[in-house]
Formats: sequence, C-alpha cells, structure tokens
Amino acid sequence: MAIEWDAVVVEMVLLAAIIYGSIYVGNLVEKRKQRHDGREEAKRIIRFVMNDLGKKQRFIDESIQYKDYKPFFTDMWDAVILGGKQTLLPFEMFENLQHTYSWMKYYNNELEQWEKNSSELTVLETLREVKASISQSLKLLEESKL
Repeated sequence: MAIEWDAVVVEMVLLAAIIYGSIYVGNLVEKRKQRHDGREEAKRIIRFVMNDLGKKQRFIDESIQYKDYKPFFTDMWDAVILGGKQTLLPFEMFENLQHTYSWMKYYNNELEQWEKNSSELTVLETLREVKASISQSLKLLEESKL
C-alpha cells in the first residue's frame, strides 16, 4: 500500500493551522478580557478616590470653620498603592494624585510641628494648599475618560 504523501502533508498543515489559530484566538480573547477588567478596575479606583477626596474637602471646610485641626487619614490611597493598583491609572493621573496625598501628609507633619512650636497661620496656609490640590485632582478625575 502506497502512502499518499501529498494528502498527509495537506492534512498536517491544516491541523497545524487549526491548532495555531485556536491558540491565537484564545490568547486574543484573554488579552481583551484583561484589558476590559483593567479598565473596570481603574474606574472603580477613580470613583473610590473621588469619594475619598470629596470627604477630605468637607473635612477641610469643617476644620477651617471650627478651627479644629486634625490630621488626614491617607489610608485609602495607601491601600491603592499597597495593592499595586496605581498601575491601572494613567501616569499623569497617578502623579497628580500622589502629589495631592503628599500634601496631606505634609499637612499632617505641619500639624504635628504646630502642636510643638509652629504657628496656626502655617497650618492654615498648608490646609489651603491641600484644598487647592484636592480641587485640582478632582477636576482631573472628573475630566478623565476612564
């Protein structure tokens, strides 16, 4: 019995094309799913941070109104950083948010120094800078297309 080599070669090429195609399509679908999940996660982070910054603005207004200066809790942003989720945000947005939360930490340091030997005016000026930074970050987050 003679082997029909041309038929065997054609069948093997078709089988290889089917296997390669299925792997390619499977990888393509998986990458799409990951991108979609990443965008959804980024949207949740943005909502999460916007909510936190909105609360911080109200906190600042109350602090100025009642002259009751208390430190900020930055645990929300720290959770984003420790979770490694900041990579889902565009770099400019991450940089802006990092700057805003750094202002909050700076205010906390000024507040701690004020209790020792600083003036209330310094703390108040720093608090206003924090508020301006928060407003800028909220504006950037609202304008984002994520």
